[in-house]
Amino acid sequence: MEINLSMLIMGSVMIIVGIVKNIIPVKFNESIFGKIEGKAENYAAAMRTNIGASLIGMGVILLLNRNVYNANESKALIFSVGVALSIFLLSVILAYFRKFTTNIPVPPLVILGSLIIIAFTSSSGTEVANVNEITLDATKVDPKHYKVEFENDQVRMVRIKYGPNEKSVMHEHVPGAVVFLTDGEGKMTFPDGEQIDNRFEAGTVGWAPGGKHLPENTSDKAHELILVELKQN
Repeated sequence: MEINLSMLIMGSVMIIVGIVKNIIPVKFNESIFGKIEGKAENYAAAMRTNIGASLIGMGVILLLNRNVYNANESKALIFSVGVALSIFLLSVILAYFRKFTTNIPVPPLVILGSLIIIAFTSSSGTEVANVNEITLDATKVDPKHYKVEFENDQVRMVRIKYGPNEKSVMHEHVPGAVVFLTDGEGKMTFPDGEQIDNRFEAGTVGWAPGGKHLPENTSDKAHELILVELKQN
């Protein structure tokens, strides 16, 4: 499963389950333990809301980081979440064998088990290495500014055009050469919040190391360049 989709599914499910645990903690506990009497009911409900809040927090982390890391870093993040959920599920199962509960509740087995399978399945596989496998391909997430002009097994040539003061969205490139066709100036914003201003002249060539960024044309004139992305076989 594609890593961003996995993070979307896992994050959404954990947030929904966490919200349910916070809205109806007493009923949630009764469905697992039966009726709880006296103050123990409130204590158990408080613990249930805390567990729900933890799930919401993990879900938010996954959703907020879907477009921040490259695919390999995202795999490491989702694998870590999978390990955490495995520990959570193990504690649910061990509660039965330690005689804390009279049965192993089915909902956690199904929900946590499914999320764990998604996490470990999507985080496995080889590292992302070429332009065909990047998760935020500029030509797909921002086709207005990025157009493939030529492509073969070795390279992909992308024409980049920005109108005055136009801004892109966060996207990703593999390393490649750049040929500036016009004068221009702009600003690059990186996933960690760092920003770099740059200026370039028509006819200038350079090397782009690749990675994620969000470009912006900060001038009142359009600019154009060609990016030659190298494919790694």
